[in-house]
Amino acid sequence: MATIDLQVAAAVEARCREGLPGLRAVAREVVGELAPAPATLTLRLVDDAEIRELNRDYRQIDSATDVLSFPGGETPEGRHLGDIVISVETATRGDEPLERELKVLALHGILHCLGYDHETDDGEMEALEARLRARFLRTSEFQAPRRAGTVALVGRPNAGKSTLMNRMLGEKLAIVSDKPQTTRHRLIGILSTERGQMVFHDTPGLHRPLHRLNRRMVHAAAAALKEADVVCLLRDAATPFGRGDAYALDLVAAAAAERSRPMLCLLNKIDLVSKPRLLPEIERYAGRSLFEEIVPVSALTGDGVDEVLELLWRHLPPGEPRHDPELLTVHTERFLVAELIREKLLEQTRDELPFTTAVVIEAWEDGEERTDLLASILVDRDSHKGIVVGRGGKRIKEIGTAARRDLEEFLGRRVYLELRVRTEPGWREDAAVLSRLESG
Repeated sequence: MATIDLQVAAAVEARCREGLPGLRAVAREVVGELAPAPATLTLRLVDDAEIRELNRDYRQIDSATDVLSFPGGETPEGRHLGDIVISVETATRGDEPLERELKVLALHGILHCLGYDHETDDGEMEALEARLRARFLRTSEFQAPRRAGTVALVGRPNAGKSTLMNRMLGEKLAIVSDKPQTTRHRLIGILSTERGQMVFHDTPGLHRPLHRLNRRMVHAAAAALKEADVVCLLRDAATPFGRGDAYALDLVAAAAAERSRPMLCLLNKIDLVSKPRLLPEIERYAGRSLFEEIVPVSALTGDGVDEVLELLWRHLPPGEPRHDPELLTVHTERFLVAELIREKLLEQTRDELPFTTAVVIEAWEDGEERTDLLASILVDRDSHKGIVVGRGGKRIKEIGTAARRDLEEFLGRRVYLELRVRTEPGWREDAAVLSRLESG
């Protein structure tokens, strides 16, 4: 019969007290199965600081880890299988309930103490570990709670928020452009899986507003920042840190001071940045002590995005889905269609008309064979109409052709699209026009 010496550091005792009897029992059963002769095993539960020190001293790795194993041997008192050290803090950040996670890590450590090594064998340890989990860790006892909540994606204009949301959803929902302030409204994207439901709020870029439109944009971002369960601050790491980045960081800090919740800093566009340039950015944001994690990512290539998703699932609160799991968004088709047309408009007029155009759906008729759409492109001045229309109507025709192609894919049927250009002086200050744009 194995003797389990279970030691618990004072710093973590309160967190894991309830699971200690079950942990000791499982450790005794596993050791009894694999090493039936009398033996002892030390199992110590610690915090990140203690395991980091051990990891640094024995493995020359200066960071916390989940579990360390130190095989033992024969002693004057008898056979000692070894010492297993588990960080309760790291285990808490796992996706499993804490009691199950501690048992999983203990089982893993016991196998190492008995001489198994998954890094050098041909899958023997991994296969044995899976069998032992199935036998000694009954899944029904540790049903992980479903998680549900909102995630605000905030940051300066053109930080890559929409591209990141599209990447995490696995669908193109938000229009994207290399032009700042492409996103004008809070766009809702819904990711539903067996783990729960994550509701993204893709927000307009944080900036100092000049028009009523811009004030609404900043208000939408601020509201999402205030309401979210988890906040992700995106920073375009390919551009120098400036006053706009400091402004965005200060807004996030103010939101954190108002209500504590998990916050992540995502250094985006690392596909355009060398690693030496990233280090000062990591240090800058770490110095504010606001963020649980600082993650370098590329929303465009997908590098680091899976890690971000995993972190978000861990930080979302337990709960049931707030929306139908079949939904990708809560926005109407009219709104999304107007956005798709605006994306093509931006592609064609990015230099001449940076922020002065909008799209309104004037008419929508679903026929048996196709959908007929009439959309108006709003401009501030008569001189802008010619820019949109182009010489001999060439540009507006190209906008319409590109938009129709995407609309047919989006709606799943043939589309007839008629575009008109209408001068609407001062539309960015017109509350009625802005309200219509928000609803589509």
